[in-house]
Amino acid sequence: MKDVRPDSPEFWEQLSKAKCDDSINQKCLKPETWNKAAATYDDLEKCKDYQAQVTEIINILQQKGILDKKNVIADIACGTGTYAIRMAPFCKRVVCIDISEGMLARLQEKCSRYSLSNIEIIQADWQSYEPPKQYDMVFCSMTPLLRKTDNINKLVASAKRFIGIVTWAGVRRNRLLAEVCRDILGKEMNQKGQDITTTFNYLYSLGMAPHLTFFTGCWERTRPAKIQAENLIWRLEMKRPLSQKEKEQIIKKVEKLADREGLVKTVSTVRTCFMLVDKNQNKDRIYCR
Repeated sequence: MKDVRPDSPEFWEQLSKAKCDDSINQKCLKPETWNKAAATYDDLEKCKDYQAQVTEIINILQQKGILDKKNVIADIACGTGTYAIRMAPFCKRVVCIDISEGMLARLQEKCSRYSLSNIEIIQADWQSYEPPKQYDMVFCSMTPLLRKTDNINKLVASAKRFIGIVTWAGVRRNRLLAEVCRDILGKEMNQKGQDITTTFNYLYSLGMAPHLTFFTGCWERTRPAKIQAENLIWRLEMKRPLSQKEKEQIIKKVEKLADREGLVKTVSTVRTCFMLVDKNQNKDRIYCR
């Protein structure tokens, strides 16, 4: 990388490849990883700070006129449809694509619950999926797909005009997870592989001018001790398989934190960012009305 300038796409392509060469990134792109998380994935929707973020992003898309009855939106790595469910009432159609059967089953339940008939569900791996056409906006949130510039290129190519990306922005800290990682792995888990830095700079090096909106908050999840322990085990096993003894050690640690009702609350301090790209604008021009 010595001969590659930091303002060139090649620099960020090489950097993203270097970041992706680890076990966590590989497991994050497998359907079985997310199938395990599907049952409790929506717990976060009870958190006020998270709900405020989702609401503000939907408001921005409405103010920009992107959520329009004429427009078709693609939600890539949609998960259980946190954003798609909120976009659907304002769009012609939302095409939801995800690799996880478990996540999409939860999304289908929501479509039935809210009587939404304009959500199309496709189980596919975005890395190999070939979109049949361009979409008015391509949207994705908190997905490890963003770690690879090839996947970002496909997002850009699949959008007629707008690309919406929600991702981490430097701060992501859960004290209980950090303690468990030190106990079991001997050090805290590096969670900076998926971050605004590479995604923003790569898009900028391609001539685009992403509009950034930052969010800070505390994401709280209150769950039965058993489920909190299972979630921690799931997180650590992205790094390596755990022995039965290690799993039991985590379970005992979490059970000690339970309240009288057997519940354990975890808090993650976070900073996230919403990047909105308009392909009709670029970094070298300013548009005046």
